[in-house]
Amino acid sequence: MTSFFSHQQIEHFRAFGYVVLRGLLTYEETDRLTAEVTTALTDAYGGLGTDTDPYGEGGIRGDYLPLAADRTPFSQSLIADDPRLFQGSAELCGRMTVPAVPSAVCFTSNSGWHTDVGPDVPGVTFLAHLEPRTARTGALRVVPGSHDPAYARRLTAYHDLDPANQGFPGWPVPETVLPTEPGDVLAFDAHLLHRSVGGGNRLAWRTEYLGWPGLGDAEGMRTVGELLAEDAYEDAGFDRARWPEWDEWAAGAAGIASRQTALDRLRLLGVVPQARTAARAPAGS
Repeated sequence: MTSFFSHQQIEHFRAFGYVVLRGLLTYEETDRLTAEVTTALTDAYGGLGTDTDPYGEGGIRGDYLPLAADRTPFSQSLIADDPRLFQGSAELCGRMTVPAVPSAVCFTSNSGWHTDVGPDVPGVTFLAHLEPRTARTGALRVVPGSHDPAYARRLTAYHDLDPANQGFPGWPVPETVLPTEPGDVLAFDAHLLHRSVGGGNRLAWRTEYLGWPGLGDAEGMRTVGELLAEDAYEDAGFDRARWPEWDEWAAGAAGIASRQTALDRLRLLGVVPQARTAARAPAGS
């Protein structure tokens, strides 16, 4: 079986909760992805970085858009057609995985310390900044090892002792800044503490893979299915019919073995109903 990451990269991810995949995307691929993200966000929101309300509710401020529609074929292919991420996520997680819908993002604010997944399920996030990022311009910052439950508990205890009761970034914690160039991809554990500080509008593409629990784990199937079915775009003001999450991607799965594998898992989790893929079938088929 082909390995997409080196032994050192895999062990670095497992020990510290992240790995920087330098130059994973070629120049041509980065240009295609940047064009798709820019065009899609402009189409959906009328511009880039439109979410600038500093008092708005929710998490990190910015424009978010699912990027699995036919009009963004390269992003669509990265979900499962391209083995670097789908099969690569299994190498990093140490088990089979199931994909989430990727997102085009234009971040407009700093973000405090957070993790991407709360429940105790394995997962990996892939993040591609589409412009150079440094410590002063919004590069990702991580607390290495914070994906480990025992270390996470110690960090929580430290947070609770902060006399200002502000936690991070109240009392300081040791952090590592991960500067990147276009083409680099950050892979980090879904339970790793991370944040971003500095910079203006920041274009990015991100996606996530969760560990496949297996049909014998009913509780795990329920938890992962609920996580993947969550509506991350509930309050977004874009045309949901024009920018669907799974419909067009699922309809194009025929003949692509890896996409069909991912689709089968999503169906078993109840995330993509069978009827959605049948909608495009020719009459009489």
